[in-house]
Amino acid sequence: MKAGIQIMKDVFIVLDHTRTILICISDGSLPSNVGGGGNVRNILRRVFFILKKNDWWNCVGGIDGLLEIFEAHKVDLEGVYGKFAEYKSFGEIIKVEHDRWLHTDDVQADNLKKLIAKKKGTLKIDDWITCIQSWGISADTISEVAKLPIPGNLYYEIATRAERVGKKAETILYSTVHLPETENLYYKDSHALTFEAEGLTVFANVLDQGKRNLVILNKSLFYPTSGGQMNDTGKLVMNGVTYNVIDCIKVGKVVMHVVDMVIPDDMDIAGVKVEGFVDGARRTQLMAHHTGTHVVFAACRQALGPHIW
Repeated sequence: MKAGIQIMKDVFIVLDHTRTILICISDGSLPSNVGGGGNVRNILRRVFFILKKNDWWNCVGGIDGLLEIFEAHKVDLEGVYGKFAEYKSFGEIIKVEHDRWLHTDDVQADNLKKLIAKKKGTLKIDDWITCIQSWGISADTISEVAKLPIPGNLYYEIATRAERVGKKAETILYSTVHLPETENLYYKDSHALTFEAEGLTVFANVLDQGKRNLVILNKSLFYPTSGGQMNDTGKLVMNGVTYNVIDCIKVGKVVMHVVDMVIPDDMDIAGVKVEGFVDGARRTQLMAHHTGTHVVFAACRQALGPHIW
């Protein structure tokens, strides 16, 4: 009775897991050792293990038969999600993962056995996570080799630890909350190269020996470095003096123009008329590179699949 229930349980696990994998990979995820990709790899390897444990590989027709299950899921889910977009490399992703599962287990089997011997037949939760994330061994395989049940909190602990890993907080070098937002003219006309504005204030550059060379205007045509795109350069003319804009950054809602000369301490630019000139050749090149990046991205996504970001 128990054996019969276990067989049906395994059937439902395979069907549930393959459906989950289909949705995850179709949404752009890829199997890996960490994060969300680690979840995809874990459940995919559990499918491989269950098929091996029950000697079902021949029954389903090998890896090609497994891929037919994914196709059946597409048909079944079409009424909910609509027709699935073509994903040319989906089958290759599954085949590569299966090959890695086979060979990773072979290569890391000795490491696992040594670890089990060292720990005298017991494994702590940290050991399980190391084997899964660093050695690429599935939890089912660890359980089979170590003759130990999979800890009930294993996947919860993996997810919890992943949530603790975050980006280091960005260091705030300048406080601009008291300043009005810079009017970004480049969004209104990306081909314009000249503009007029009013000066607001000048900041000391903490990254350049405190030089007073960060100019803030009420509006700007200069694009600051952001979104992976480099900044504009050009010139600013204030009080008859021409300053070269060598960099442009955004702090909060304010655009800072880094100029090549120090603004004198006694020079107050508040309300001063400023003329700006953007380097047209650089702007055109940056725009072409930006557009080119999107073209390459779209081509790669069309050829390789939605996992291209």
